[in-house]
Amino acid sequence: MNKLTTLSLALGSAFILLASSCSKNNDVVAPETSKLTTKTVADLDGSTTNVYYSLATGSQITGADTASTKWDIKFKGTSLFINGGTSGTGTTQAQIVSSTFETLTAAPTADYKTDANGAPAISGWYTYTNTTEPQHAILTVPGKIIVIKTSDGKYAKVEIISYYKGNPNTTTAEFANLATRPASRFYTFRFAYQGDGTTSFK
Repeated sequence: MNKLTTLSLALGSAFILLASSCSKNNDVVAPETSKLTTKTVADLDGSTTNVYYSLATGSQITGADTASTKWDIKFKGTSLFINGGTSGTGTTQAQIVSSTFETLTAAPTADYKTDANGAPAISGWYTYTNTTEPQHAILTVPGKIIVIKTSDGKYAKVEIISYYKGNPNTTTAEFANLATRPASRFYTFRFAYQGDGTTSFK
């Protein structure tokens, strides 16, 4: 075998190996990056009006947009509404999951419901103490996470932390005293919104 033939064979083999390598590299699909965003909202003021909130943008919705699908959850006293059914023009659904914010790593795929007359999708997130100390207080129930499926098919988890301005310690004498108790209808909550359309919260 002459040198020219040997060189041609070597170059041909190298080309085949290079083409094979490139082909394999092109077949590798990079995994999609999670679009999970988390946020804690402190003292969202619902003391004088209903508050409409977008989990996608992490902001309050006002004006004519409250009649649109731009909001996901509405705060009205101790009542929480979603943008669907009897409460809005969207198709938002929700449910309460018994878990903690940290350990709930995926949204359920079933059992969501929308608001109906006398049957809101979100309930059971608080207790009213009545005459039990601290009297006439609204206290959040630990381990109750709101999971929302938005009108555009995205998932979010929400934990209501406090109903009172400044997220006060509800075990103190100052809180127990109605004269010194901080103002109510100031919502502190945290949420995680998954913008990639999956149920993953991690």
